[in-house]
Amino acid sequence: MIQFPSYWEREEWLNPPDLLIVGGGIVGASIALFYKNKYPGHNVVITDKGFTPEGASTRNAGFACIGSVSEHLADIQISGEDTVLKRIERRWTGLQLLRETLGEHALEYRNTGGFEIFTDHEKFIQCRENIGLMNELLKRQMGIEGIYSEKTYCGYPAIFNRVEGAVNSGRMMRILHDILAKAGVRTWWNSEVKSVKSNRVVFNDGFEMHADKIVLAVNGFIPRLAKLPVKPARGYVFVTKPIPNLPWTGTFHYDEGYVYFRNIGNRLLLGGGRNIAKEEETTDVFGINPAVKKYLIHFADHVLNLPKGWVIDIEWSGIMGMTGNKEPIIKQLEPELWAAVGLSGMGVAIGMQVAKEVVDSLEF
Repeated sequence: MIQFPSYWEREEWLNPPDLLIVGGGIVGASIALFYKNKYPGHNVVITDKGFTPEGASTRNAGFACIGSVSEHLADIQISGEDTVLKRIERRWTGLQLLRETLGEHALEYRNTGGFEIFTDHEKFIQCRENIGLMNELLKRQMGIEGIYSEKTYCGYPAIFNRVEGAVNSGRMMRILHDILAKAGVRTWWNSEVKSVKSNRVVFNDGFEMHADKIVLAVNGFIPRLAKLPVKPARGYVFVTKPIPNLPWTGTFHYDEGYVYFRNIGNRLLLGGGRNIAKEEETTDVFGINPAVKKYLIHFADHVLNLPKGWVIDIEWSGIMGMTGNKEPIIKQLEPELWAAVGLSGMGVAIGMQVAKEVVDSLEF
């Protein structure tokens, strides 16, 4: 940022915006989009600490999903049936909003359907016995029939989710920011905010900016700026080099969604495993946990049975924001300051829906 701006910078570049959004990921960018549509004459600025929206929006697996049966059953034990059904509906509604807003071509959306595979026979039996119940509950909640059905895949018992899909999350975010640029929204990359108070933000170099309204959309990084019940969660992902005749095509879940994988052409993307090291992975520092990596490599070798000699081409980590009940936090913190955080690993599904709810509350 600029410590001593010129007259021209002050007047044309650094004048206080009507809305300043901290965080350029899917929530922050979508807030800017919906807000600009509602108030086309207003000045909107996004600031992000990375060169790209690096937290999770461009570091996820690209799943367009509502969740697996084992995840839903586990969540019902924690949050209750009504809360979980509304959560699933929010995911579905959010995905439809995403597809309608950007278009399926921009997303490279593919309605692959999704499989949850099982190696634990007892867990499979429990989930299989609840397929009918989940289908009936979701039909009542969302009006969609027969979402889940029993299948097998590569010799494993499985539950198929017919409404699941896959997207190119990197393309999604690039096109979203292209749309914002054309609409006159400015994004300041590599500009980390150190603190925020009401309608004023302070950047790392000490530069201050005022705005009529500010929204914090930093998800797992929110503990750095505000006290909210959100914990960061690091997720590890790798993509292999091409594997001839890769049998795993589509999107897949395992172990209540803690492990997820899909094909990208003839490459395999595999991620998750943070449940084996939850304490260590409760961090907002990017990095690769050797134990998690070892677990996923073992999973690739002994569960997915990848051919000998497969190689990791690229690996990375992303930072999610988790709440205790997996519900996002949309909250006004001060008179002109809001937060929209805690998407709990479902940013692709609910990011735009959360953004729309925020904009609806930003009345002038």
